[in-house]
Amino acid sequence: ALHAWISRAESAGVIGFDTETDRLSSVHGELVGLSLAVGPNQACYVPLAHEGEASTSGGGLFGDEPSDAPAIIQIPRDIALAALKPLLENPKVLKVMQNGKYDLTVMANQGITVSPVDDTLLISYVLGGGLHAHGMDEQARRLLGHECIPFKQVAGTGKSQKSFKHVELKAATEYAAEDADVTLRLWM
Repeated sequence: ALHAWISRAESAGVIGFDTETDRLSSVHGELVGLSLAVGPNQACYVPLAHEGEASTSGGGLFGDEPSDAPAIIQIPRDIALAALKPLLENPKVLKVMQNGKYDLTVMANQGITVSPVDDTLLISYVLGGGLHAHGMDEQARRLLGHECIPFKQVAGTGKSQKSFKHVELKAATEYAAEDADVTLRLWM
């Protein structure tokens, strides 16, 4: 399935790209997964380091998942990144990101130099300066009439907020794939 998405991305020539990490720091955060969009409403999420599905009894942070918890099937990180590296470094495929500096740092920590790139945050700032906010959620509302899934909806807030690696895979997929999709649609 990953190779099929890579092939679609190469054919598209321009893709939306986003990373998900286990913390806010792009330097210290571990890559949990990444998402690709090859066209409007055509996006996927590649989970790489999710740990246990969230249980109704409080989560699996300390390995206390119920024995019948569903297993998370993920591509081993080294295999996935080896397959994705030629795409992400392909000079013939434009990678579109929102606040790309973050994603570029995360991927550089994996030994991948993502290029060429465009950044919808920077494009918005250049075109709109101080007229409006430039975050993806605000741009999606303003330009696409789309309300993005809030991060707090998938990860919680305050003391109950969990790392993205502990977010249930279905919710993580919807959130992450939407990020790449919306970013590509904003660029378009």
